[in-house]
Amino acid sequence: GALGALGALIAFAAVITGSCSSTAPDATPADTGPVVRGISYIGISVSDVDRTAAYFAGAGGLIEVDRSDLRGAALDRVAGKKVGARTRTLRSNSGQVRLMQFDKPTAASRVAGIVPVQGPGITHVCFQSPDSKPIFPRFVAAGAKPLSRTGDLVQLRPDVPVKYAYLRDADGTMIEIEQLLLDNLPFVHRMRHVAIASLDIDRTVAFYAAILGKAPRERRSNLVNKTLDITSGIDDLKLDVAWFQVGNLELEIWEYLNPAPTPASKPRPLEARGHNMIVFDVSDPAVALRRLQDAGGIQVAAPSPMDGGQIAFGRDPDGNLIGFFRPGSDSSPFSTHGL
Repeated sequence: GALGALGALIAFAAVITGSCSSTAPDATPADTGPVVRGISYIGISVSDVDRTAAYFAGAGGLIEVDRSDLRGAALDRVAGKKVGARTRTLRSNSGQVRLMQFDKPTAASRVAGIVPVQGPGITHVCFQSPDSKPIFPRFVAAGAKPLSRTGDLVQLRPDVPVKYAYLRDADGTMIEIEQLLLDNLPFVHRMRHVAIASLDIDRTVAFYAAILGKAPRERRSNLVNKTLDITSGIDDLKLDVAWFQVGNLELEIWEYLNPAPTPASKPRPLEARGHNMIVFDVSDPAVALRRLQDAGGIQVAAPSPMDGGQIAFGRDPDGNLIGFFRPGSDSSPFSTHGL
């Protein structure tokens, strides 16, 4: 959920030294399942793509790498109607967000509201910066509203040199900031992870382990921390959590034991404001889709052309939309090659 900070607190060394390189392709993907090279981008539905692009570029230092219209049969299948969006893709040195302003949002998407802190859903992306070059005040100056009760960054423990903050932008979309109280870091700022708040962490971890072909790097249960309550603005938090390293980014999975999430009656509309998809860079979308179905996910769209490559869509057991994209080349702006 909104509290990816605890991942860094528990496994701080992984936060600082986690890999940002892609894994090598498997020689026999048809036999072993999809080769997930990394996370191509996290999709974000926005009300104003120009404003939000300026927000991420100005506050977070992200660089625009693509500006295009998003259309295609696969996307129509996801939305249940013909749909299109103006998009901008912005890159940190380790990950990307793709901002999507849809042409004609449905009434259901307009009233969907924000994803609650406890989910269920894709709740946030995390950005890191050193204390000497903080990005938190830049996001605040750009209009983001902190969730913490202090209105500022919070250090969860004195022995862990990290301060944390959660903020929501003008659309209510949440980000996390991890400000590292260290010198000589190999980056000025970077994207660290994307987080999912799940209804059943055991089921969700098993699903992504099958998709990624590996176990999570770490799991923790029944986590409580009163300072974390201050950071999130929620009392008596109790959490289970797991982390997967996925090439260039980390995938965090949370289950809020308290406050418990309310199950959604149907999947969140594609056009609803906020994080709307996680798109994986894979060697074979068809094989990835078969593995998704075998793991208990639901196929939404068979592989079809998009963005100069091939993409398939499915939903995880909580209904989160995930894409399996094979770029047309390593030079594609949606390839994780080089991240």
